[in-house]
Amino acid sequence: MPFLKALNVESKTKQGIHKSKGGLIRSFVTVEKGNIKDIEISGDFFLFPEEALFKILEQLKGTQANREEIQKSIERIYEKERIQSPGTLPSDFTESIMKALEA
Repeated sequence: MPFLKALNVESKTKQGIHKSKGGLIRSFVTVEKGNIKDIEISGDFFLFPEEALFKILEQLKGTQANREEIQKSIERIYEKERIQSPGTLPSDFTESIMKALEA
């Protein structure tokens, strides 16, 4: 039994799903000491330029795991990289991530 307990403690990645007008957004988030340690986002949404998703993910690593900081971080990278996402807003990504954090 101790092995199973240890296994459960190590498993901190949570999933959140949010449906935007532009498509489904699925987030897998690992938090450590109140900050996003690792994050993956997938779905059937579109982002331009092509590397925009990678830039968003890199921006989010190390961000405090709360709605306000996540939203600000995504908005900053949208502006800096001039990201376009038809039917999907920065708040839609935030919502998917928050659903993961609250799971």
